Amino acid sequence: MDSRKFEKFFNALSSPLRFQMVLLMAKRPFCVCELENLFDVTQPAISQNIRILKDAGLLNERREKQWIFYSTNKEMLKSLIEEILQLLEKDETFVEIVGLKLSDLPDDPQKSCEVLSKRNSKELK
Repeated sequence: MDSRKFEKFFNALSSPLRFQMVLLMAKRPFCVCELENLFDVTQPAISQNIRILKDAGLLNERREKQWIFYSTNKEMLKSLIEEILQLLEKDETFVEIVGLKLSDLPDDPQKSCEVLSKRNSKELK
């Protein structure tokens, strides 16, 4: 499991502005000046948000002379969502994240906290 890829994805979409940008750019490509005017945000702020979205792999860019047009990378988005759904179905995911099986924990949250607390105190020794 490549958790860094998921962290970048969720971080990129955690901003309402970036989420709205991704939704808009899924319809058609936009340049920075259009986004700047649509959202009434400065050019540096738009550029920084584009950088975050690009770093997460959520945007494609196309150059035409001095213009750069950005669009949502729909294939990557679909692929990542499918990976997340598959991850939710895997029993091993819990082991990969916290290092134990979900079946090792009691159903009662209070008892589960006690088990985890004892486990953590043993690991610290």
